[in-house]
Amino acid sequence: MKINRLPSEIFNRIAAGEVVESPSSIVKELTENAIDAGATEISVSVKGGGIDFIRITDNGCGIDFDDMPTAFMPHATSKIKKLDDLDTIGTLGFRGEALPSIASVADVTMITRTADSEFGGRIVYKDGKLIEHEECGASHGTSVTVENLFKNIPARKKFLNKPSREETKILTLIEHLVLANPDITFKFDSESKRFSSSGEGLESAVFAVYGDGVLKNTAKVKLEEPPMTVEGFTCLPTFTKPSKNYQNIIINGRYVESADIQYAVYSVYAPYLMKRQYPLFVLHITMPFDMVDVNVHPSKLQVKFADTLKVKSLVARAVKNAVQPKLTDVKQLCDDDFGIEPPPMDYGKAHTLRSFFDVAPPQYSGVKTDIVEPQFDGVKQSDVSDNLSATENAEQIYPPQTSETPVYSDVYQSVADFTETEVFAPIECKYVGKLFNTYLVLERGEQCYFIDQHAAHEKLLYDRLLRDYESKRMQTQPLMIPFVFDVSAADAELIIENLDLFEDCGFGIAPFGEYTFTLSYLPYECVGIDLQSFAADLLLLINSREKSPMTLKERLMQAACKAAVKGEIDDLSQSEIDALLAEMTARNITLFCPHGRPIAVGFSKKEIEKWFKRIV
Repeated sequence: MKINRLPSEIFNRIAAGEVVESPSSIVKELTENAIDAGATEISVSVKGGGIDFIRITDNGCGIDFDDMPTAFMPHATSKIKKLDDLDTIGTLGFRGEALPSIASVADVTMITRTADSEFGGRIVYKDGKLIEHEECGASHGTSVTVENLFKNIPARKKFLNKPSREETKILTLIEHLVLANPDITFKFDSESKRFSSSGEGLESAVFAVYGDGVLKNTAKVKLEEPPMTVEGFTCLPTFTKPSKNYQNIIINGRYVESADIQYAVYSVYAPYLMKRQYPLFVLHITMPFDMVDVNVHPSKLQVKFADTLKVKSLVARAVKNAVQPKLTDVKQLCDDDFGIEPPPMDYGKAHTLRSFFDVAPPQYSGVKTDIVEPQFDGVKQSDVSDNLSATENAEQIYPPQTSETPVYSDVYQSVADFTETEVFAPIECKYVGKLFNTYLVLERGEQCYFIDQHAAHEKLLYDRLLRDYESKRMQTQPLMIPFVFDVSAADAELIIENLDLFEDCGFGIAPFGEYTFTLSYLPYECVGIDLQSFAADLLLLINSREKSPMTLKERLMQAACKAAVKGEIDDLSQSEIDALLAEMTARNITLFCPHGRPIAVGFSKKEIEKWFKRIV
């Protein structure tokens, strides 16, 4: 076997596969170079989502004319000189892979000048080859232009997202850089967007990224225990988010990801969080460089700590100290391994919708319909059959009752016997009670069935919304006072991309400032929804749409969960239970809610008697 030494153009292209994944990775590498060069002002300009054009300009120290070609050589760097330097890395970049990797997959032009040079230098690379290197007039600092990304690698280019999505990824990166470097002024512009930060400290950085609405709902964090310090902002327990996308961890000025630190913060909030809610925070953690290893992956996002438990404990206590004075409804937070022990209480229950059980809806005022349909205790006539008379409709909605106990024509078998597409069969059941204020108990012959009232209601609402959408008869209800919510710059882009879809689904969302939106109307079925929670869920939906085969329309319809009966919260009356079960009777709904949870579970009398050892 003969061993071949790879030519530089092949080696650089292989290295580029790890370093240059998308336009945002190019922006990351070049902005980090600017930060390491001591820049106090950094400008980022893109076209075509960065696929066609990227320019990063800074006022840093610049590069000497003679060193410019060296900067494009593999593993050439000014940031480390010897092996021991890897143990105390204080710069964002240090591998020396960025410039040669970028130059191997795009056209690159660099113009730079140092403070003590009369002239600057200009160098041009195409397809990884040096084309020009000459003196020129230039401002103090460095400007790098990247064009025609992956022009000679169509296999790589086809895996890029559409330009608007790539631009959104760049915006998200810029937000992270702003939060990690609050004393640097950042400017970003594209064909459709501009964003800037003042460089006046962390508070102004949080304001620039998240807006005043978020800043007003945070507490300052500050705890110093040499040789470590934790400072920043963390949200109030009443102002949480539906994902971890709003959790920002900065170690020694480097934006990183750390499940350990996320868990330490989450443990403080755990007693007060509703399901699928997470705290928002921006935490700067300073520690000696030899206490953290950043040389784990070329992306430099993952880190390892020399003493993980000590770091987690410090972070948890810092956040607890900041949040505790804000908890007016909580007497005291106690310590456990990380400084927290959940007190035995619930906090911040969501608003509950009861419009499902309304006898008659108000007059509709919205879009895409001029039809007002009467209802029988929350069930539309058209939901049953357009071919039946009013009397037959009423009989199907409310089947004839043969005793004082309501009787329903559905069978609820063990969920293990069904697939997600199977439905209830028409066999008589009677309602006998409720368990844990959540599960409705029904009986048929020698079978007993438990119905999750939340999951059943959620499924019925979801079916209504989807059916109204598909039939172009979406009923909407205006809000007396439009709900106003703030988002990040990247989330604003995603919302604007989907305004037409939101309108088609019955949600009247419109811009109300640079990163502010209003919700002025919503589907009638969702009247009474917790608007703050819905706005948070909306951001989760648009950010996670690529992770699920389900369309954004269908995921948006799952917001019906916010309007569903809440298990263990609503104490439904007998008439409300009758209405819920009656509509289940009138439809062939599947045995699973939109999120895949079972609606019904059944047991035979024989199975129950085995529990009590009545039979073997």
